[in-house]
Amino acid sequence: MKVRTRYVESRGCGWGPAAYAIAIAFSLFSTAGSVAAQGLPETVIGKAQIYDGVTFDLIQDGGRYRTATRIRLEAVDSCELRQKARLGNVDWPCGAVATAWLASRTLVKEVECRPTRVIPGGGYRALCYVDAIDIAALGLGQGMYVLAVSKHEDPLPGYAEIEAKAKAASAGIWSSNFMTPADWRRANGTYNPLSPQRW
Repeated sequence: MKVRTRYVESRGCGWGPAAYAIAIAFSLFSTAGSVAAQGLPETVIGKAQIYDGVTFDLIQDGGRYRTATRIRLEAVDSCELRQKARLGNVDWPCGAVATAWLASRTLVKEVECRPTRVIPGGGYRALCYVDAIDIAALGLGQGMYVLAVSKHEDPLPGYAEIEAKAKAASAGIWSSNFMTPADWRRANGTYNPLSPQRW
């Protein structure tokens, strides 16, 4: 990986699906105790209303009333909705692509999320699944997501390996030059025209 003034470039090849199962097993084991200690709900289940590549509301239909719980995927990040990447001499909307990817994986499907922490302002960071598939791990493997950068926490077990293989394969975003999402937000703000609020 080469870093050039906040942009990332990567080359390489090949990876297999076995790391998904490892990531799921380790992520569930590593977060179980923390969730119980924080008094978080064990699961939140509903249909996803997508705001960007890693942020959505889970809609629960309770008959006369409909509730929405804000969710942000744990341990991963994606291009912001307005963000672009560059492949060759062409800019492409990596944020819109990541958002569309998440929508395509979750539209009208039941999404099960297991909260890991509370987000200031309401909602949860969570590990989320569709048809028992870890959405974050799948997105990392297809180059839709990058690992969320934290000075205080290590990546979830298995996730770093999945991202490394996506980089080596030049999958998704790793085919292009792009500003890391955290740096892009610092430079351009967090305004998202799809979302009523953004952290």
